[in-house]
Amino acid sequence: MREHLSIELLEKYINGNCTATEVTLVKQWYQSFEHDPNYTPTLSLSRQKELEEQIYNRIINNIGAVTETPVKTSIIRRLRTWQWVSGVAAMLLVALTVVVYQKTSVNNKLIDNAGQQMMAVTNNSNRIYKLTLPDNSSVWLSPCAQLKYPKVFAAGARMVSMSGECFFEVTKNPERPFIISSRSIITKVWGTSFRIRDNDKCTEADVAVVTGKVSVSVKTIKNINDASLAIAKGDVMLYPNQKVVYSVNDHTLKPAGVTNESALKIWKRVDLLFDNMLLKDIIPVLNTRYNAHIVLANEKLNHYMLNADFSGFNLPDVLEALNKSLSIDYEIKNNTIELK
Repeated sequence: MREHLSIELLEKYINGNCTATEVTLVKQWYQSFEHDPNYTPTLSLSRQKELEEQIYNRIINNIGAVTETPVKTSIIRRLRTWQWVSGVAAMLLVALTVVVYQKTSVNNKLIDNAGQQMMAVTNNSNRIYKLTLPDNSSVWLSPCAQLKYPKVFAAGARMVSMSGECFFEVTKNPERPFIISSRSIITKVWGTSFRIRDNDKCTEADVAVVTGKVSVSVKTIKNINDASLAIAKGDVMLYPNQKVVYSVNDHTLKPAGVTNESALKIWKRVDLLFDNMLLKDIIPVLNTRYNAHIVLANEKLNHYMLNADFSGFNLPDVLEALNKSLSIDYEIKNNTIELK
């Protein structure tokens, strides 16, 4: 009969607090599932993938893929290792679902709005959180940002609401306009990638475009539910490297003209290739190309070596790749990104 493992022990394993004997016990427990079917069919594919990735990082640490000695690795994991790890992750998913949900730094909940199922996602972490919407558009939520969107977009328009700072890459679909409502402004998407900052704690809101074009209007009772892409009097159309600022105090929407704002460079997609380079030598390159301030908070990271093709990556994607391939975590403190 298969031995039962407690949630407490599995939680210790995820957090890396197991003794050598307990690690062996967990691995033996996993091996007892060798001929059993997958026990996670009740979870969505996206949720299974998310939990597998979290469990993967812990298992990699326990099997010695990341050590205190210099490490040479690749963004592309060796197939055999990943197959073994994903198998372990699949076995742990059901037992750990409650534990992981409690510990996740992103609050994801389902709410009901006049009969429509809405998702509300809040980034409670100090990292940037990437979210894929039902239409395959991508949204990166900065710390403390929130996004609300329907579980299924309506046929006529894709309506979402947000608070805080979010960066959007919107899938083009002229037949279904993408419209973002924030505290003070309405942003209608005609192009692809742009940043919006608007929340209850600031006296200004702004929209800055990286690629494509968007139109921005002051939020009113009349236009709050307007799903068309029609341009009204007072709306501002923005093109790449342009920005508009809304003042809460005097209710004005003013174009800021062409902007070369340095903070937007982290969203630029660039091509980078690193061939057996130490991480300490990679960081200056990232700082230069993305105009960022990345520091290594852990001395051991200086000795990590990397083979990686970051073609078409923005900086948050690079950070996520480092996390998944080398189990390197990061935290945003003011304008500094600390790798640890």
